[in-house]
Amino acid sequence: MLSLLTLLRAPAIFLWLLLLCFSYAPLYAQGQMPSKVSKLKKYFGPSGNPYKVRVIPVPLINYSPETRWGFGLGTQVLFRTPSTDSTGNLSTTGFAFIFTLNKQFIVNPNWDIFWKKDRYRLTGAVLWQRYPDSFFGLGNETKEQDQERFSSDYVLVRNRFTKQFAPHFQLGAQYRFEYMYGMKTEENGLFDTNDIPGEGGYTASGLGLAIIYDTRDHNLFPFKGWYMIFSHHQYSRYFGGNTDLTSVRLDVRKYFNPGKGSHIVALQGVAQANSAMPPFKMMATFGGSELMRGYFFGRNRDQHMYALTGEYRFPLFWKFIGVAFASMGNTMGPYSSAGFNNLKFAGGGGLRFTIDAKERINIRFDAGFGQDGSRGFYLAIGEAF
Repeated sequence: MLSLLTLLRAPAIFLWLLLLCFSYAPLYAQGQMPSKVSKLKKYFGPSGNPYKVRVIPVPLINYSPETRWGFGLGTQVLFRTPSTDSTGNLSTTGFAFIFTLNKQFIVNPNWDIFWKKDRYRLTGAVLWQRYPDSFFGLGNETKEQDQERFSSDYVLVRNRFTKQFAPHFQLGAQYRFEYMYGMKTEENGLFDTNDIPGEGGYTASGLGLAIIYDTRDHNLFPFKGWYMIFSHHQYSRYFGGNTDLTSVRLDVRKYFNPGKGSHIVALQGVAQANSAMPPFKMMATFGGSELMRGYFFGRNRDQHMYALTGEYRFPLFWKFIGVAFASMGNTMGPYSSAGFNNLKFAGGGGLRFTIDAKERINIRFDAGFGQDGSRGFYLAIGEAF
């Protein structure tokens, strides 16, 4: 999903959300296409190809003092492969592009593809960004007033291939590559006055294993079930990088459907640990549009991290769904106080607009709020988890 397009300004998001809602409403009303449609729309509609494609554009516009005006387009394509039956998981591919008047850019294609009746899965992304960022220091006691602006060029490539080896279980291999260069910082700022790992740039290349357990009834908007991912990467100079460490991450999710009605309770727990201190951009952190919404991504960084989130999803009217969520988490390691000191809390709410009820495809708008005035507004396709 468009998880990188975060911290956009609320008025612009709300405007685009309304435009998208009313532009898609006639197309998907009652789950039917209009009677008079072009051959292309007929092919992609319910009366044509059973593996119908949904192409969902998300225009983006934002403003901040650091970037001035920014413009972009995010697109999500949802489909089923011919070797997956009509009840199988939806595959997705997406692309996001943003540019600003300060000549900052984000380019981000991504994919999550299922085939052979969901027995095989390929998921990954490519990211290149030249974009302003903020650094607050390391650990869980950083201060808002210490915020330092910096910029760098950053490349990320990640890919994971898994195969089902038992009912609900998948096992596979994965690769991740990170390259940060062209670092520019403020004079006499945190980077100048502290020894920050990776501040001069770094290259990380890691191979690893992934184990997935999945009993959800749907991969985009589950009503019930478990979803667990154990992810491991071994970064080594032998793989072409200059970083040596082992990184593991566990993501556990549970979905309840009380009374088998239309109300859903979703819970998530995430933990990450590293065998050594990584470069600062690879450190365990949270924030952004998915984990601990309301915090700037990277607000707290250290060797280890955990976060817990609870979310309540409930119907409002027509195609609108309401959401309320709350989170708590912390970083741990050499730069942080004890793991249960200075806990971070966040909460907020949002709206979902359903553009395809049968396939459970929603456009998501969330407003999250953390401590010390932290806040974020997010527009994406699909849920945070």
